[in-house]
Parts: sequence; C-alpha cells; structure tokens
Amino acid sequence: MFSCLPRTPRGSSLKNDKTEGHGSIWRHRVHSCLQRLWPFSRKGKILTKVSQDRDSSDQGEKASASMDLQEHHRVSRVSAETVVKLVNNLVPSLQEGDPFFVHAFLSKYRSFATPLQVLDLLFMRYANFSPYSEEDEQVKNTLCSFLHTWMDKNPEDFCDPLDLFPLKYVKAYLSVYMPHSDLIDHVSMLLTQLQQEQVKHSEEKEEED
Repeated sequence: MFSCLPRTPRGSSLKNDKTEGHGSIWRHRVHSCLQRLWPFSRKGKILTKVSQDRDSSDQGEKASASMDLQEHHRVSRVSAETVVKLVNNLVPSLQEGDPFFVHAFLSKYRSFATPLQVLDLLFMRYANFSPYSEEDEQVKNTLCSFLHTWMDKNPEDFCDPLDLFPLKYVKAYLSVYMPHSDLIDHVSMLLTQLQQEQVKHSEEKEEED
C-alpha cells in the first residue's frame, strides 16, 4: 500500500483479534503519550469535546464538517474546534461511502494542522473499543483504511528518515488496538527501512565531519 514499500496482496485491514486483554500496559503508555502530545491542552472545552462518546457527537458534526473544509481558506486561522470537527468526520465519511471528504482533507490539512496534531486527535477519539463488538471492528477496519490512504497519498508525512516519530506513533497505537492488522506489518517494514536510512545518513555525516 505504501509508496515506499513493495505492494502486498490486499486483504482485510484487520485480521481476527481475540486477544483484547493483553495490551493494558501498552494502552496506558499510548494514553500517556497522547496526553503529553495533545496540541490543544490549553483549551479545556476542546479536550472535553474529544473525550465525549463518539456516537453522540457524530450527529452534530457530519453536516458541517465538509462545509468547514471547503470554507477554511476564507479565514486566516482555523479554530481548534474546527480541526477537531474535521478529524472526527474522517472515519464516518468513509463508512458512509464518501471518499471525497478524506481526499480533500488530506490535500488541505497541512495549511492548518501538522501530521502529529491530526494523529493526536484521531487516536484520542478512537481510544476505547469494546471487545467482540462488530461495530467497533468495522470502525477499526475503516480507521486502518484511512491510515493506508493517508500514507499512500501523503508519504512525505511519514517517510522522512530524519523524523520517524509520526510513524512510531502510528505503530504504538496499532500495537495496542490492532496488533494483528495488515497495516501494522506495513508500518513495521517501513519503519525498519527508514531506520536503516537514518543510520546510513548519520554515518555519512560523521565521515564528513
């Protein structure tokens, strides 16, 4: 799926996972990481909004998210609330069969947010899944699909050997919530490749010095 990697056969984005209980330690670490990286920590109302149940918040966001994305260029600054609303609509838009919103978002989001900020918001929103829930399995599959699309469409957001944190962040999240997904295999391969390039770059720099 990735531009930086050989293509592999496509299959279900999420393989059967019946080992939900073994990741509590890593889940705590990911939650701690999310809290440290939270880009809008000074805005208590935003944090409260993100922590609300995703089902109850979807109804009020879907109608205006696309309009906000189309109109964001008319203002000099996109509010944190609008960024939250846009990110919250990514997975629901794919579930409803609307790929346009995701592609439009990925084309424009760099003008008002960073990759880490989007990952923060996305992972905070999908930080709780019920075991053996068919609905949550569908959400996981759709989330994997979005991340695949993002890495294919904007590989520069993840393929910088000098900045591996976004990719490590994705891997840490997947290792907790989707440890048997095809996506984590791709991410691990890409991360190994970029780490090798990072070592090579460091060695070349040392030789020049």
